[in-house]
Amino acid sequence: MSMQKLWNDKYSRDGYLYGKEPNAFLKEQLKNIKKESSILFLGEGEGRNACYAASLGFKTTALDASDIGISKCQELAKAYHVNVTTLHVDLAHWKAEQKFDVVMSSFLHLQEPLRTHAFSQAIQALKSNGLFIAEFFSQKQLPLSSGGPKDLSLLYDAQELQELFLKLDVTPYLISEVIDELDEGAGHQGEAQLIRVIVKKNSR
Repeated sequence: MSMQKLWNDKYSRDGYLYGKEPNAFLKEQLKNIKKESSILFLGEGEGRNACYAASLGFKTTALDASDIGISKCQELAKAYHVNVTTLHVDLAHWKAEQKFDVVMSSFLHLQEPLRTHAFSQAIQALKSNGLFIAEFFSQKQLPLSSGGPKDLSLLYDAQELQELFLKLDVTPYLISEVIDELDEGAGHQGEAQLIRVIVKKNSR
């Protein structure tokens, strides 16, 4: 099944699968980012993070493989009375052609080798000293019912992420495994095993 069909099936239901409110970790990190910054949201789905960031004054771009997700993002942007640039792109075919101050993502479920490709492109998409900020489900999330895929290859390991990012041109600030409570629409509810990442692209 293609990435587009997979997520179109999920997003075609009524309402917003993960709600309209932003991911709590990304919301908190936005407080530390200069308001004139440009932000790319990867695998942004129905647009909750990008639209919230735009409402704060950030210049935001939402990228997703699902055309239904992109359409719902545009609808949400209208409801917020904000502008969000949308890109309908499968990450397997994505090549970074723009530069952003920040790249953000919440719960981007990628197997290898797509994971390494997407993260490499994400770093390529950053300006010098730009930040990549993300939250993922840990492999320890597998037995829990609070959300996330039931496929170990789509979940993350903190040590493996550390090794991956050390191969890229970044300085890791945070790669941390935590337990937290999720309250994100019908899709994410309850205690979850999470990995939070903040890395900075090295200056040239």
